[in-house]
Amino acid sequence: MRAVSLVLDAEVMADADTGELALIASSDPQLSDLAEVTSTHLRRMIASARARLAEIERLADEQEARESLRSLLAENRLHVEEWDTAALDPKLRDRIKAVHDPTEGDGRTIVVPAGQDPHERLAAVRDLITHMGEAQS
Repeated sequence: MRAVSLVLDAEVMADADTGELALIASSDPQLSDLAEVTSTHLRRMIASARARLAEIERLADEQEARESLRSLLAENRLHVEEWDTAALDPKLRDRIKAVHDPTEGDGRTIVVPAGQDPHERLAAVRDLITHMGEAQS
């Protein structure tokens, strides 16, 4: 599992003694690193926050792929079984995306490599289901 958090607080404050405006910022939820910063430093903090935001978006995209896969499997009354393909020859291991053997068990199982990227898994299972439908036609 992965966790990504994002906190960025910035504001312009007036110095109580001089009235001069100062830029302050923090990237800590408890504001423990709250300090006066330059605009250049704040821009670096913003770039870092954008990178974390992109990672958060990737988490959402991956979850969307997993949810779509669950719906696709339910719609077709199938289920997925993950297999550890690490012991296979690399040429074969890298080519296996999704496999279906209608003669095995109840014929409702699709085998996929353990740890497969959710987007790759969704695409592979979708393609396999399409080919299964074409084979039945």
